[in-house]
Amino acid sequence: MATTQGVQNRRRSREIALQVLYSLAQGNVSYDQTFDMYVHEAPLVQAYALKLIQGVQAHQDAILAEVGAHTENWGIDRVAVVDRVILSIAVFEMKYGKPPIKTAIAANEAVELAKEFGGAESGSFVNGVLRGVGGAGD
Repeated sequence: MATTQGVQNRRRSREIALQVLYSLAQGNVSYDQTFDMYVHEAPLVQAYALKLIQGVQAHQDAILAEVGAHTENWGIDRVAVVDRVILSIAVFEMKYGKPPIKTAIAANEAVELAKEFGGAESGSFVNGVLRGVGGAGD
């Protein structure tokens, strides 16, 4: 069973990954400049954030194809950047994580990020897409 500290560390790692990947998607700064802002974080937090960032980047095409297949009537390019990044992190954790994160957990974490960082409808949108990606069996 996950400890409270472990859950908080993972949540903080996801926040960092979101912020770094969002900055990179916007073309604002380089990878090193962006990640260097988080050197004060605990090593475990940094390590998982880095795993998420590198994993999303390594599997970006497949992840975006998966997300795009579940965004009814929306092309992936029409999805808000912050929502697209949140979905990418969750799909990476569900499909490529070692070990994979269960859909319900990944979706819950993604919805929380969407509520905090996204628009008014982001939480519902992210939840719906991830339900499609994860299928009904998880």
